[in-house]
Amino acid sequence: MSTSLRLPLLGLLSFTLAQAVAAAECAPDTRRGAELFANECSVCHAVTKGTKGMMGPNLAGVYGRKAGSLGGFSYSQAMRDKDVNWQAESIQQLITQPQAYVPGTYMPYMGLASADDREAVACFLKEQH
Repeated sequence: MSTSLRLPLLGLLSFTLAQAVAAAECAPDTRRGAELFANECSVCHAVTKGTKGMMGPNLAGVYGRKAGSLGGFSYSQAMRDKDVNWQAESIQQLITQPQAYVPGTYMPYMGLASADDREAVACFLKEQH
């Protein structure tokens, strides 16, 4: 193999391995995350594309989406102004204590106390496209 191909192939292999590790880390939590979402979040939010939540925005495709940007939902100014694209860490921070993470949000949720539970919900949401 020529030297000019080794670096790009090594980069691709590293990226693929990192993605596989991340998926494997979430795998056991996805089922628990679905259960937690059903019990804690689904009263306000939906995750099925094309459906609306009772009070909150649809969270299908939330991973990587800018806060307060889903069309057709009336976000608080605070959420629209929040400079974040949702990832595991930011989702977990939000569901720890929404009013502390986004002061002025309309989200009335008191927060999810367990770090393991927050991680499971974030893993579940990552899988919702």
